[in-house]
Amino acid sequence: MRKRSWWVVGAVAALAAVAAGGLVAIRWARRAPLVAATVNGEPIYTAEVDRYVREIGARFGVDFSKGDAARQRAQVARSVLDQLIERALILQEARRTGRLAPEGEVEERLRQIASSFPSAEEFERTLQQQGVSRAELRERVRFELTVRRLLDQMQVPEVSEQEARAYFDAHRPSFDEPERVRVRHILLGTEAEARVALARLRAGESFEKLARELSLDPGSRSRGGDLGLVAPGQTVPEFERVAFSLKPGELSEPVQTSFGYHVVQVTQRLPARKATWEAARRQVVELLRENKRREAFAAWLKDLRQRAKIAVHL
Repeated sequence: MRKRSWWVVGAVAALAAVAAGGLVAIRWARRAPLVAATVNGEPIYTAEVDRYVREIGARFGVDFSKGDAARQRAQVARSVLDQLIERALILQEARRTGRLAPEGEVEERLRQIASSFPSAEEFERTLQQQGVSRAELRERVRFELTVRRLLDQMQVPEVSEQEARAYFDAHRPSFDEPERVRVRHILLGTEAEARVALARLRAGESFEKLARELSLDPGSRSRGGDLGLVAPGQTVPEFERVAFSLKPGELSEPVQTSFGYHVVQVTQRLPARKATWEAARRQVVELLRENKRREAFAAWLKDLRQRAKIAVHL
C-alpha cells in the first residue's frame, strides 16, 4: 500500500503524537507566559508551542525533559514559535483577501485522508492514539490547502526553454525513470483470511471480484485492488519487497504489514529508463515554475512579516 502521504507546522501527513511528554509541558508552563506571542493582536498561546515541541520529540524519539535535549528545548520552542508566527500571518492575509481554502475543499481533503486507512474505525483510532482531534486536523488541512492556493496564485516569470534545458542537462539523472510495477492487492485482517482468499484465487476466481468483495482497503477496493504503477519507495518496505520480486501474473503468499495481510499480484513490469529531454520537458518546466512560486511566496511572507506588529514574550 502507498505510504500516507514543506511546511513543518502545517503538514497534515504528520498526524503527530502530541499527547507525549506531559511532565515537560507542566514544567515549561510554570516558567513560560500564557501567551507566547501576538501577531497583529492575535495571540499564539504557549500551550500550542508546547504541543508542537512534544510532537517533534515524539516524531524523532527525543525526550526534551532529559540531558542535552532538555537544554535544547528552548531553542526548539523558539523555532516552533517562529513557524507559528508565519502560519498566523499567512492565515490572516488569506482571510483578509478572501483566499482561505473553502469548506468544500477542506471536506474533500479530509475524506481523502480518511480513505487512506483500512477502515473508519482505524482512522478514528489513529487520531486518538496521536492525540489529534478532528477539529485540529481540519485546521491543519485548511492551512495546507490555503498555502497551496496562495502558491498557485503567485505571479512569476515564465520558464524559458533555454532555462529548462540547462536545468535538465545539469540534473539529468534525477529525471531517469526507475523500474516500476503495476500491482494490485487484497487486504485482509488476518493471515487465515488472506490464505482463504489466496486459495480462491488459485481455484480460478477473479482477482477484481474478490478485491471488491473482501478487501479492507477503501482506496483500491472499488478498482478491483489496483494500486496503479508503483516505484521503489512508494509503498511500505514489506509490501515493496514482495511486489518487486513477483513476475507478472504471479500471486504472492500473504504479506504482513502494519495495515494487515495482503495478497499481492503484479500485472505489469516496466523497466528503468534513461530520461530524454523530450519526455522530461514538461516535468522540468513545472518543477522550475514551482521553484519560482516558492521563491515569490518566501518574499511575500517576508514582506508580511516586516509590516506586521509582532510581540514575542518567550
